[in-house]
Amino acid sequence: MAWYAHTPKMPGAPWEPLREHLLRVAARAEGFAAVLFPGSDWAGAWARALGLLHDAGKYAEAFQRLLNGENIRVDHSTAGAVLALERYGKDSPVGWLLAYAVAGHHAGLPDGGMGGNEEASLTVRLRKAKLPDSVRAEVLREIGPLLPAELPLPTFADWFAVALFARMIFSCLTDADALATEGYSDPEQAALRGGQPDLPTLAAALRMHLVGKAAKATPSDVNRIRTEVLERCRDAAALPPGLFSLAVPTGGGKTLSSLSFALEHAQRHGLRRVIYVIPYLSIIEQTAETFREDAFAGLPGAVLEHHSAYAPPGGFDDRDEEGVGPDRHKLASENWDSPVTVTTAVQFFESFFAARPSRCRKLHNVARSVIVLDEAQLLPLPHLRPCLALLDALERDYGCTILLSTATQPALDRDRPLAFGLTGIRPIMPEDGAPALHKAMERVTVEHAGLLDDEALADRMRNATQALCVLDTRGHAADLYRALRDREVEGLYHLSAAMCAEHRSTVLAAIRADLAEGRPCRVVSTQLVEAGVDVDFPLVLRAMAGLDSIIQSAGRCNREGRPGLFGRVVVFDTARRNGLSDLNRRRDLTREIMDGRPWDEALHPDVIATYFRRLYSADKRKRTASGGDPYDRTEAWSRLATTNRRDAIPFRAVAADFHLIDNDQAAVIVPYTEEAQRWADALRATERPGAIARKLQRFIVTIPRGQLAQLMGAGIVKAIGEHGQFLLLTDLSYYDDAALGLVTRDPRDRTEMENVV
Repeated sequence: MAWYAHTPKMPGAPWEPLREHLLRVAARAEGFAAVLFPGSDWAGAWARALGLLHDAGKYAEAFQRLLNGENIRVDHSTAGAVLALERYGKDSPVGWLLAYAVAGHHAGLPDGGMGGNEEASLTVRLRKAKLPDSVRAEVLREIGPLLPAELPLPTFADWFAVALFARMIFSCLTDADALATEGYSDPEQAALRGGQPDLPTLAAALRMHLVGKAAKATPSDVNRIRTEVLERCRDAAALPPGLFSLAVPTGGGKTLSSLSFALEHAQRHGLRRVIYVIPYLSIIEQTAETFREDAFAGLPGAVLEHHSAYAPPGGFDDRDEEGVGPDRHKLASENWDSPVTVTTAVQFFESFFAARPSRCRKLHNVARSVIVLDEAQLLPLPHLRPCLALLDALERDYGCTILLSTATQPALDRDRPLAFGLTGIRPIMPEDGAPALHKAMERVTVEHAGLLDDEALADRMRNATQALCVLDTRGHAADLYRALRDREVEGLYHLSAAMCAEHRSTVLAAIRADLAEGRPCRVVSTQLVEAGVDVDFPLVLRAMAGLDSIIQSAGRCNREGRPGLFGRVVVFDTARRNGLSDLNRRRDLTREIMDGRPWDEALHPDVIATYFRRLYSADKRKRTASGGDPYDRTEAWSRLATTNRRDAIPFRAVAADFHLIDNDQAAVIVPYTEEAQRWADALRATERPGAIARKLQRFIVTIPRGQLAQLMGAGIVKAIGEHGQFLLLTDLSYYDDAALGLVTRDPRDRTEMENVV
């Protein structure tokens, strides 16, 4: 009997022989895994075994009848898991780790014997599986001789590391399977992959851009320091791979200097790509645009901008054995096969704790990369332990270099004071030079104005020709903007994540033009303006917040360090509530540290160091008092690190529990321009929405998923696309394109958790 893996899309085309498919997947997966655990070659054999076993269940006559059009459901994934345990041992972690990956290669990694859904657990699936002898015989005949006789099991640091390895080889399998299937079923799309410029080309382009930028720069202390930072980054690129930190005051040129380090370091040490991790979805487009339009101008395909806006809410359907959902239509964002990827912290970290193929497929491409963690101080405290455990493992086991880039270097070193901190962090800028660097970069004075209500804030904004006010919530920013608008204040702007990226870019261009020409310019913004947005105001007002946030706001004040001039940063208290516990903890600590201390010392390195030591120490004391771990609120790390049964790894339970952002967000397309409306119309009809969806990424606004049912019920938002996977704002009266963006209801009616940037 002839055995097949897939049927063709075009009538009359040849069917794909099953053995050929297994060999293709095995070869690809083996190649992907070869870079895992640098210096050894055993991981490739694991991935080869997975590739050969993953579709073993298709040797069943029932599956072949399915391919011939019979309306039946066939579980073809569990068979390979059964065979993996039979060949490599039920008493060995080897058999179980292979079984998890094979069983989950379409529906996602299952829990072991214990988890939230016992019926869906691997143990139950294996117990219910009835593998016909005929299937076992065909597998042994066709691929048995090709399977590795045995697979070495390395010594892992803990079960967290074991689970991470399982996800890595799962990634190798799922990406290889998807690419091999695409090559057979959709060769035209497969041909579109690749073709990006390589790292040496990008490094050369960046060097040329920086030379031109330096030639245009006016002599100043700030520009002298930017040159020094860049030179130190280039020198540090020659050092062996590992952990690095780049602590430079805001305005010191960290973004392009860190990119320069990453590209030069990758070239020198044979690393494969650069992954730039941004804290906020709301500002990712600015960094990606800086890289695309400035650093790599004229090199299409150099930068992949990827975030979670188009991830289907449920990932793959558990019942969808062939995984034909919308993720099949993504290309570079599917597997991060790009020389430079710019992504969010949410997308990066949550992917490594995920179970779905759509989230895990890219993980193997992170190995042997330079990972730049921008604004590392914004790692959320409730998830700090699992995030640092992941970074440690990526550096230790997968050949990654990690660069912690920040203006306010947090105390992430081990025992300073975190017992689980990172070891061996090498500072690119010498720590003993921090006070001198701070002094040289001093461009602002900081003062505290006490309690200010919106009327007082409006007065201060109106009395200043150019001023920026940074508030913690969308609602407060919208209210202050309205108060200023009612006073007919000239040159008034609003910025928040209620505006789509295209809208924000338009507003930022107008703001920068007004600032450059000395025209009146008053901006009310949420904290999205703090991380990387290049604006320069003589006056910045900042609602009381964590010292790290205050420093970031100060970075928008007198950014260019005009000789002889100092900007003013005014910190004020507000009676507005903020229900975000992490932000409140940082704000309260700032009050304690600055109590009795002159506010003009707020930006001094010693004060910043004290802030982070006490921030982490306070949580240590809290843990002792409460019995919980405030650095691992979802217990993702501890649940994996303390797993002591190979048949009970809780992959799916951890994935369901680990979320960096508490409130689940839904991405809504806003047809802000006529062009966006045409793309949205096309998205309704096409069967291959990937390219159109990428064009619409700049027209996305995220809203709390809790609002979605109400908006859809009222016809304000509709689901579109072949699978209903996209959300479109159909009533544009709810989008204020003059200022506020998406206003689905009065911001004052929102819950505090809905008001996050």
